[in-house]
Amino acid sequence: MSGQAIIDSLEFARTAQELQGKVPIAEMPRLHDCVLDTGGAVDFTLTGGRDGRNRRGLHLEVNGVLHLRCERCLGLLDFPVSILSDLLLLESAADFDREAELDEPADTIDADPQLDVGGLIEDEILLSLPISPRHAEGECEYTAEALAAVRDTAFAALAGLKK
Repeated sequence: MSGQAIIDSLEFARTAQELQGKVPIAEMPRLHDCVLDTGGAVDFTLTGGRDGRNRRGLHLEVNGVLHLRCERCLGLLDFPVSILSDLLLLESAADFDREAELDEPADTIDADPQLDVGGLIEDEILLSLPISPRHAEGECEYTAEALAAVRDTAFAALAGLKK
C-alpha cells in the first residue's frame, strides 16, 4: 500500500467494504525505533461490518515478520506478526460511557471520516510488540560461555590499563 489510504470508517463499516494490501515497514515511522531494520512489509485485510449487537466496527488482520533485536544476545530476532482485531466504532462520549459499563467491553476507536489505515495498522503492531524481545531459551546466537569470555576479556583489558 504505497501511498496513504484514508477511509470514512462509519461508511466503510455501514457498506461492509473490504480493503487488502501491503504496508512497507519503512512507511511506519513510529515503528522504526522498535525494529532492527525497516525492510519488508506486512499484509493486511480490513473489513467493515456489524457485530452481534448490530454495532458498526472494523475487523483488522495483519500478518508479516518484523526484525527485532534480541535483548539477550543483541542479534536478529524474527518476530512473527499475526494480529486479529475487532474494533468497535464509537461516535460520541455517550457511546464510550455505555461501552465502559459492560462486563466485557470491546476494543474501541473513535469513528473518523478521515481514518488513516496505515496509522491504524501501525498502532495495532505497536500494541502487539513484546516489552523485551528475546529468542527462546537456548536459541540465542551467543552462549553463556561466549558472553562470559567476552566479559572476562574486556575486564582483563581494563585491568591492564590500570597498571
